[in-house]
Amino acid sequence: MIEFTFLGANGSLQEKGSGNTSLIVGDGCFSVMIDVSVNLFAAVEADVDALILTHEHIDHIYALPSLLHQMWLSGRKKPLCIYCNSGISGLVNGLIDIFSLRQKKGIFEIKTDFCRSFSIGSLDFEMFCTEHTSNSRGVVVRQNLLKLVYTGDTPPIENPSESLYGADVLIHEANSVTEKKKPDHSSGYDAALLAVKTGAKKLVLCHLPKGDGEKEKILTEASSVFKDVCLPEVMKRYRIG
Repeated sequence: MIEFTFLGANGSLQEKGSGNTSLIVGDGCFSVMIDVSVNLFAAVEADVDALILTHEHIDHIYALPSLLHQMWLSGRKKPLCIYCNSGISGLVNGLIDIFSLRQKKGIFEIKTDFCRSFSIGSLDFEMFCTEHTSNSRGVVVRQNLLKLVYTGDTPPIENPSESLYGADVLIHEANSVTEKKKPDHSSGYDAALLAVKTGAKKLVLCHLPKGDGEKEKILTEASSVFKDVCLPEVMKRYRIG
């Protein structure tokens, strides 16, 4: 079983119903937080075993110092590994060091790791490159025959790697409808097209714009191409398998 929970599903602009896109993925015993922005209490309560930072943009990384501080205040003892591309290691460690977090009395070990693949509990994680920035990454999560793919922020993926095929759930950013699309992001149509191309069973859209009306337009556009598509419910626990 793969579980995932959206802590937020919006893009850069937060609103009452949702903050920036961030999620927790786990197997019921171990868990990983992907990107660090809103609802930090959920990551502290889950006692996440690792963090993945997909890229350097502020809406995906800004809450890192506060999360580490809350973990320390909550009595965390086990080490925490932060997985990211080596190109953002200076930023990651800078955010940690500017608040002298590693110097807090009794704080847990904070490590950074730049490997592309690793395992947490029963889950295997693989990071793949996207063209959003020179450092941006998506994430494939496997457990035996189950697969979850999260694109992170990305322009349309024209030539998906083999690892993106056959996902039980494809989580894809959809920042707008096609006519309003930014060059470094994807539309609802683009997300649906990748779901069709890679044979995904279900498509979940995220990194959404502010406003229910805009979200519904994106959902409608995606639904015209791929049938099983939805917008996520923040803080709801989803299960695969």
